[in-house]
Amino acid sequence: MIPLTHSLVIAALLFTLGLAVVLLRRELLFVLMGLEVMFNGVALTAVAAGQHWGNADGQVLTILLMAVTAAELVVALILVWLAFQLFRAVRVEDLARLRDDVGGGAP
Repeated sequence: MIPLTHSLVIAALLFTLGLAVVLLRRELLFVLMGLEVMFNGVALTAVAAGQHWGNADGQVLTILLMAVTAAELVVALILVWLAFQLFRAVRVEDLARLRDDVGGGAP
C-alpha cells in the first residue's frame, strides 16, 4: 500500500505544475491543459484520502469530478475553436479584447 504522504506530495506537485502553467502561459490550449492537470491533482488527493480511510467516497468524488471535467472540456474546446476562427490565434489577450469590443469591459 502506498503511504498517504507520497500520494499527497505527488498530488501537490501536479496541482502546482498546473497552476504554474495557468499563470505563466498565454495560449488558451495550454491554460486548459494546466486546468486539467490541476483537476487530476485534486482527484488524486480524493482517491488517496479515500484509500487511507478505507471508504469509496474518494473514488465517487473522482468519478463526479471527471464528469464535470469532461463537460468543461467540451465547452472550452468549442470556445477555443470559435476564438481561432475569429483571430487566427488562440491567446488569452485576444479573448480579453473580444470582451472589450462587445462592451462588457471597463470604460
